[in-house]
Amino acid sequence: MSLMYYGLFIRWGRYRVQFHFAEMMFSDDEKFSSLVKHIFYVSIQGATELKDFNIMGEAKGVGIGITKDFKNVTVEGSTLEIHLYLVGKRTIVIPNRGVYGPLILTITVTPNFDVSTRLSTGAIAGIVIASVAIVVFILIALKLTGYLEGKSKEDEDRVLS
Repeated sequence: MSLMYYGLFIRWGRYRVQFHFAEMMFSDDEKFSSLVKHIFYVSIQGATELKDFNIMGEAKGVGIGITKDFKNVTVEGSTLEIHLYLVGKRTIVIPNRGVYGPLILTITVTPNFDVSTRLSTGAIAGIVIASVAIVVFILIALKLTGYLEGKSKEDEDRVLS
């Protein structure tokens, strides 16, 4: 059982990735469900960052939030890949079916670089000139094909008679 998260169209660079966990499915009382734990691995960009991660053990209780912080995750393509998965022989049906996989509340991804870069004046001028040239080209093409012609005198005479 596993979860895959993909951050698409991310700029090349280093990012801070934070995982926010809390055990919300099982209790820490004397019931049978208190024996169950969410234990899983976490990998970022293919590198295993957390092994045998136990939410309740790390947070020291149920309903207590814990954050795991990775400050320099490198994205060299345009995709950030995060994988949470079970490893080894673990039950996924006792005491209740379907609640034993990786459990995460929130993933926060923050760039470690200035994202307020703006287009240069030359780039803006190029975009404006290209846009105007395209509009002029379209207007000329419409004029040559007759779509921008006004009504001819013959068309007006047909309408009046």
